[in-house]
Amino acid sequence: MRKPLGYATVVEPDKSLVERDTVTCAHCQRIVFVKPGTGSTVYLIPQPTGSPREEMGAFCRRCMAPVCLECNEDGRCLPFERQLEQAER
Repeated sequence: MRKPLGYATVVEPDKSLVERDTVTCAHCQRIVFVKPGTGSTVYLIPQPTGSPREEMGAFCRRCMAPVCLECNEDGRCLPFERQLEQAER
């Protein structure tokens, strides 16, 4: 993926404006910040120190979509659409 799928603007009192490219996890719908210019290949993990930590992005080859690191660690492919279908039954 060459382009991010979204864009976030974070506004907090007494802090500077933060703007980031984002992707949405196909499994849990979590919003993940990505490094500009990398698409979804480098995730930015917020840190208490202020400077985000860089991690390699994750991609599910079963549903062919970006996923968050937690869903990637889980190893199961359960797309959000399928979760909704199961809940409707």
